[in-house]
Amino acid sequence: MIKANFRGRAYLLIAPAIALGVVAASGHRAAAEDADPAAKNERCATRISITLLGKSPSAQLLQSSTPQGQIDPMLEDPAFIERFARFLNASFNPLPGEVAKEDSSYFLGKYILENKKPYKDMFLGQYNVDSSTPTGADPLVTVDPDGLGYFRSQPWLLRYAGNEEKGYKLVTAYRIMQNVVGLDLIASTNAPDKDVGATTRMTDPGCKGCHADNWYALDKAAKVLTKVQRRGNNVTFTPPTDGPQQVADKTVSSDKELVQALVDSPNFSFNACRLVFNFLYGRPENVCESKVFEGCMNEFKSKGTIQAALASVAKDPGFCQ
Repeated sequence: MIKANFRGRAYLLIAPAIALGVVAASGHRAAAEDADPAAKNERCATRISITLLGKSPSAQLLQSSTPQGQIDPMLEDPAFIERFARFLNASFNPLPGEVAKEDSSYFLGKYILENKKPYKDMFLGQYNVDSSTPTGADPLVTVDPDGLGYFRSQPWLLRYAGNEEKGYKLVTAYRIMQNVVGLDLIASTNAPDKDVGATTRMTDPGCKGCHADNWYALDKAAKVLTKVQRRGNNVTFTPPTDGPQQVADKTVSSDKELVQALVDSPNFSFNACRLVFNFLYGRPENVCESKVFEGCMNEFKSKGTIQAALASVAKDPGFCQ
């Protein structure tokens, strides 16, 4: 154990020296390119095109003296829309759906981007991702007065119905909060004989933190959702019966009120801009990027579209450094 710790400390001493070498080399290259505006613009054009469109820049973009000025039209490009819709779907689901209709967030995400709808419509919009299309055909996004983004689409409901013994949709509750505000929890593994019923989840010290006490209390959120009933291969959903619950710092009594409370919270715009950073940089934001991040949130709150949030970060001079 002591030897292992010593090796760890030695690595920490060496690592900064290596990092400094990399930074120095990058700095020399960037300085050389900065002295040549054409080279700097080509580097910026390449970064923008690969990040947004997933492909090398066009000859026109490479020759542009203001490549970041081309970001807005690039955000309307079908290649970007496809790429970002897939990114959203991967961010909202732990695994791809076994069949296309299970990836409801992909199809609605693509629709929202193509039609320049507010990002909140992903979760609150009156839509249905309709899976009643011919076999082999992609699901269609249809207008539905009873829709709630994709959260009431049957394939999505079935995918995340869960298996709680009394029909409470704990998995659904978690997925809603993860999708809307980025909640990230790690499920604990219980002993095989441990009771995991509702009473235990609400009272056991190891369970109630996630299920009862915090603003995201999973059991309370699940109690305002429909309940799942299974009879053989038949799955049905019945209305909730537990009354209003305190979740997301508000009293809510339905799935719509729960989602609205999440969208109204500061966590919504924060998570939207964290998604933007993950898409553009492949990582969350850094502390030193707080000004850019705040600008992203302000732009998102002002205009409502995820494209506006993306543009605010991608147009920042630091993105092409």
